[in-house]
Amino acid sequence: MKSVIKLIVSLFLCTLYSDDLPGQNYPPELPISDSGTNAVQLIYPSLVNKFYQINQQKQFWFLDSEQSLLLRRALKDVIDSAVSIGLDGSRYHYSELLNYINSNIPDRSITMRIDSIFTDAAIAFFKDVYQGTNISSMVNADEVSAKCSEADNNYILHKLSEARSAILLKQAANSLEPGVPEYLLLKEKLLNELQTQHPDTINFLVTTLSLFRWIYHFRLEKFILINIPSATLLYYESDTLKLKMKVVLGKPSTRTPRFAAYCDYLILYPYWNVPRKIAVNELLPLFTKSPALVDLMNMQVVDNKGKILDPQKLTWTIFNKTNFPYRFRQSTGCDNALGVVKFNLTSPFDVYMHDTNVKSAFQSSFRYYSHGCIRLEKPIELGNFLLHDRLNPGFLKSCLKDQKPVTVKLDKAMPVFVIYGTAGFDEMKNIVYYKDIYRLIK
Repeated sequence: MKSVIKLIVSLFLCTLYSDDLPGQNYPPELPISDSGTNAVQLIYPSLVNKFYQINQQKQFWFLDSEQSLLLRRALKDVIDSAVSIGLDGSRYHYSELLNYINSNIPDRSITMRIDSIFTDAAIAFFKDVYQGTNISSMVNADEVSAKCSEADNNYILHKLSEARSAILLKQAANSLEPGVPEYLLLKEKLLNELQTQHPDTINFLVTTLSLFRWIYHFRLEKFILINIPSATLLYYESDTLKLKMKVVLGKPSTRTPRFAAYCDYLILYPYWNVPRKIAVNELLPLFTKSPALVDLMNMQVVDNKGKILDPQKLTWTIFNKTNFPYRFRQSTGCDNALGVVKFNLTSPFDVYMHDTNVKSAFQSSFRYYSHGCIRLEKPIELGNFLLHDRLNPGFLKSCLKDQKPVTVKLDKAMPVFVIYGTAGFDEMKNIVYYKDIYRLIK
């Protein structure tokens, strides 16, 4: 990553002082070769192919007109600006664009292939500006993008198809970025840091800007955003912050995964079904020494048929982590580790958002104590936002013992983003940097 930062900084400094340099059917499988260079491989060949299908297999960048020349130069200009949001302009066939940007190519047999390189560069750039870049390396799982992939691609192709002049191309590129004030402040801060060449803060800002572009391009009416480095949860409606709270997240040794998923239902008075690893590594040794702790901790021993066993009748000394045949479940109530509300998440990880019986943890500035799940400071408030004020606080605060769990389905699944953004804002909208608690920023 440090080498990428150096490249970004050098590209930024070059853009400050450089001037413009002088100067049939689409076959995506045919690369173009230039003397002394390797064959150019397209980044998005299927999307390039679809672009030319939409445009009746006509050239887009190399028509015999002054407008086409200006359009090609405008593409270079917007790619030059990529550095201002932390993108590497060389990714977008930059050397090939410079080779042909001012050329009138006499050999019409290769003009279409050169045209396709310009199209591929524009699509790749538009996608990175619109959707963020390197997102797959920033999250462990992403259910939201998969559902929007086709719509995203069609939107980008439509934007590019309509950008048939230099002015329209620049307007299209600008329109792909989020317009929220926080993003604009981060972008302005990055420009300042690029000039002073602070690699650590540049890295933090580049990562966070990309995450902003990814999340905001979905144009979601409502969503939940959990940021691991700040240990906070934000709930938005129509890009307006409606609820903010502290959260407790996974210890560095048991990290909370980063993902995009959905909250689809709540469980009121949930059981805590203890994960196998915690059960055999942490609880089993305790209960072996003192079986009475099972009842004291409001735990149940459950067999594979769901029958609750009497812990006093078990021969604990014969069990170890490899042969223990049962599971532990904590009964419902306010002393349950999940509290009185659990928010189910559709991610592939065994983590979820939940209330907690240890409220004191929210008073700490260091809130990384869990095995990976997300403990909420204000679970009832969030639940009422998701269920349109259908939660009964009195019922939940009664701390009923042995209350059977109640499942409440959301009318519409709520997108939840758990991200690792090391730059953010304080209450006064000043940019702050968070500790790289999991040491993920290289």
